Amino acid sequence: MRNLPPLLTALVVSACSGEGPTNFHTLAPPTLRITGANRVVTTEGLSELEISASLRNPTSIRIQVAVGAQCPLFVRLFPDSTGEPAGSLAPSMACAPGASILDLAPGDTTVLTRHLGTDSLAALAPGTYGINVAVTTSTGLLGAWAGAVHLPLAAAPQ
Repeated sequence: MRNLPPLLTALVVSACSGEGPTNFHTLAPPTLRITGANRVVTTEGLSELEISASLRNPTSIRIQVAVGAQCPLFVRLFPDSTGEPAGSLAPSMACAPGASILDLAPGDTTVLTRHLGTDSLAALAPGTYGINVAVTTSTGLLGAWAGAVHLPLAAAPQ
């Protein structure tokens, strides 16, 4: 290190000190595992899109999920001609405080579902749409890809 320029020497010394540029060492919060899915269901001759999110708590702590009429499963449909998995989360997908809470103990699982009838989907142009789902938990906003659907809905196979 005798012949190193002073700036390079400073970099080498700071790199060897074991300290990063910040002392910001945090772990991600424990979180649920979410698996999204969709299927067309037909009831009394009417087709509707059923979107579900299977939630599993693989952690060692209890995790609370906002549910109920104040916070149903958040579903976002977006034009996607490829039908390939795509996902994004935005703060607008989160529930407002005060929603009913579902408490998931370690190892617990549950399924949240949402039904969209043909009347709800009628405003969308025919084509392939991607589907994302999101839930608000005590550890944050979590989302998952729930597949693709082709609109208008075809009757479910019997």
